[in-house]
Amino acid sequence: MKTIKIDKQLSGTVGKLQLGVLSGEVQVGDSPEGLIALLNKEAEEIAAREEIEDIAKLPQVHATREAYKALGKKPARYRVSSEALHRRIVQGKGLYFINNIVDINNLVSIRSGCGICLYDVGKIKGDIAFRIAADGESYHGIGKYDLNLNKLPVFADEEGPFGSPTSDSERTKITENTQSILFVIVSFLKEDLSPWLDMAEELLAKFANAQNIEKVIV
Repeated sequence: MKTIKIDKQLSGTVGKLQLGVLSGEVQVGDSPEGLIALLNKEAEEIAAREEIEDIAKLPQVHATREAYKALGKKPARYRVSSEALHRRIVQGKGLYFINNIVDINNLVSIRSGCGICLYDVGKIKGDIAFRIAADGESYHGIGKYDLNLNKLPVFADEEGPFGSPTSDSERTKITENTQSILFVIVSFLKEDLSPWLDMAEELLAKFANAQNIEKVIV
């Protein structure tokens, strides 16, 4: 498993930061009907019980928004991925389906409220630091324009930043050629992340034939 170290400046600024990390070998493909059914059911339940103003109050979403504020980043402009997914559902836009790995990521994110980052291990160079991005740092977000990373919490390797709880980069995204993944739950609450890691492991084993899974909380 890739080593991830949390930078002291970041942890000292945001407080209760912890990471739930899972790695393993997977088979990437279209999401099977069973996985799509789970996602659609989750979306239906969220649409039935939540209003748009409720989303920012979800414990993990609220904690992430407060962390972004502490770092000097506007949370309404740089929404954590879980908040963006809940908003999409409540606004009636429905979920999008990419592949089995990304869709599992989204299901765990929706249920937990945590921002979850997902990477192709083969595209990461060296060890990983979770740190505050410096002025001038940016990358091309998946399906987005170049993202201004300044003051965002980011994952960085020897080549620089490649991911954040807001949006990951094109450089390390999951593709049909991905063989090994790194799945990182980002929590700004003191919460036991083991159930979410276990859920991810179960879904990856069932829908992506995952092997050699390792889990750790940082």
